[in-house]
Amino acid sequence: MHAKAYGLQAVDMVDIHYKDVEGLETEAREGARMGFTGKQVIHPNQIAIVQAAFSPSKQQLESARNLIRAFEQHESEGKGAFTYEGKMIDMPTVLQAKNLTRLASALADL
Repeated sequence: MHAKAYGLQAVDMVDIHYKDVEGLETEAREGARMGFTGKQVIHPNQIAIVQAAFSPSKQQLESARNLIRAFEQHESEGKGAFTYEGKMIDMPTVLQAKNLTRLASALADL
């Protein structure tokens, strides 16, 4: 997405069908998968649904922390890219994990 390339947040459009909880859940999850950082809401009942969709799960957070630890270990050995859980890991992947942990920290401060 162009927004991320310029250091901006991309926020998904509002769902005006505020009584359609299932539709909102689907839209919010899809938006999060597409790289949006949030979704506009127009009704208080939409807030928890959207927050849940855009918040990292405990499993995602634990995986990100483990990946960062593995990266730090490899970095201390002077290595760049490495294999982790069968995947090739490089700096963009590490940065994504760090962003996820920062988001979790920010949410914890609310």
